[in-house]
Amino acid sequence: MSGKLLFIGNSITQGKLGLNFVDMIKRRYPNLDCYNKGKGGESLLEITNRLVEALKDDDNQYSVIVIEAGLNDLLLPHIKQKWFFMNVKQVTPVSDFGILLEEKLKTIITLTNAKIVLTTLSCIGETYDSQLNQERRLINEQIVRIGHKFDSYIADVSSIFDDIIVSSNSSSYLIDKPINLLIDYFRSKKSKRADKISAKRNLCLTIDGVHLNSQGAKIYCRVLSDILDDLI
Repeated sequence: MSGKLLFIGNSITQGKLGLNFVDMIKRRYPNLDCYNKGKGGESLLEITNRLVEALKDDDNQYSVIVIEAGLNDLLLPHIKQKWFFMNVKQVTPVSDFGILLEEKLKTIITLTNAKIVLTTLSCIGETYDSQLNQERRLINEQIVRIGHKFDSYIADVSSIFDDIIVSSNSSSYLIDKPINLLIDYFRSKKSKRADKISAKRNLCLTIDGVHLNSQGAKIYCRVLSDILDDLI
């Protein structure tokens, strides 16, 4: 198996906070050239704009592009209610998410022959019926609908996350203090340490309600690997 893969998204893809599912895929497919262009804190608009610019400037001919985007469009406005110093811009409301995604995919497919894979959004807090997760599922419906319209592949991590969360006794912990985010950045690099953070906060798939522990990262890796096995 060989080919060039581009992973682009937010901090979930970047993998510097919590565990890195892209690194897991690299280990699973050592013959693939995997490029990680995840960037923490970015919204759908920022990620897709960056992808468009990269495709215009990049000489690499990718076989597959994996796009993971949308969590921050919900998460950042929520966090701003607690962190008043935050400057939130360029987020897309739930009602307009599919419109923007369709607009950007129209441009992206004119710039590349790569197969496009869209991931659904995993979780924002491990409380299944929270307002944020209800909105997340509305966005996921749009990702699936627009993705199919453009013959994209859907890496539906959300369904697996939801199946686990709905039957779990996870706490309602969701990124609280900026200092904890900073501390987590340094102490969540290894699987055992990330899982220890999760256990302390009574979480099963994430270290803070969003960023992945070993179980969450394995779900991303497994779902994407099932698609990659057919594409590469």
